[in-house]
Amino acid sequence: MPPKDIKHLFTEKGNVISAIVIYGARTLDEIQSILNRRMDDQWTDLHTLIGELIQEGDVSFKNGEYHVRPALEADYNYYEENMHEWLEPPEEWEYPDDFVEPEQWYPDILGSVKSWLKLEKPDIWIRKNHFFLEGHYLDSFIKLIINQAFKTIIVVNPFVDQSTPTQLMVKARREGRTVVLVTRPQQGPYYEKLHKWLREAGISILYYKGIHAKIVIVDDSVAVVSSMNFIKNATAGGSWEAGMVSVDPDTVESVKASITDLNLGHEP
Repeated sequence: MPPKDIKHLFTEKGNVISAIVIYGARTLDEIQSILNRRMDDQWTDLHTLIGELIQEGDVSFKNGEYHVRPALEADYNYYEENMHEWLEPPEEWEYPDDFVEPEQWYPDILGSVKSWLKLEKPDIWIRKNHFFLEGHYLDSFIKLIINQAFKTIIVVNPFVDQSTPTQLMVKARREGRTVVLVTRPQQGPYYEKLHKWLREAGISILYYKGIHAKIVIVDDSVAVVSSMNFIKNATAGGSWEAGMVSVDPDTVESVKASITDLNLGHEP
């Protein structure tokens, strides 16, 4: 069973289920203790999460203890035992399956943006250099600006795996662009190895525990603020994502300033 078919995996509710199934938590205090030790801060109240899981029939409360329904418990145990089959980074980064080298390069990133708008013709409302993108348009646009960056790429994202945008970041760094990733500190051998490989590729990784924003800034000229995580399930239409793009210099500068104002660290 692939991870995408396991209910709640990689979500806040999945963290609660893992605390019960994998780490043996049975009481509310034990679950909270596991989440505090193993995960970042929850942005949803734990009582709310457990209440919803009970309503959905995935968690039950009996004799003062929380339990996960047997079938879902088996799924999480199976994933824990076989996660290396899905999460092992390759020995060498490869071009994404859907990557197509552009036929024409433009003198700057704004030229690439204007060309993309003419080619794709998204149904958007443009006013004062800001526009809205959703679905595959957002996914396509983010891949475009990362791939055609001339100087710098700054990505702020709490969740990053071997998605296509991540691979394009590695490609851009190897071609001489400056690439900075601001993300959450993550636990576990997969993330430790993945972040090590990104650093070895030359990407600078900075950490901030409270990150929930998803931002991409390219060449200090284009900023995207959206809902899209850099994970496989969120890109290429895996989920519906939306966001705003700005090529207004003052707006882009303010977005960048909001990142540099954070108290960032180099170690997870």
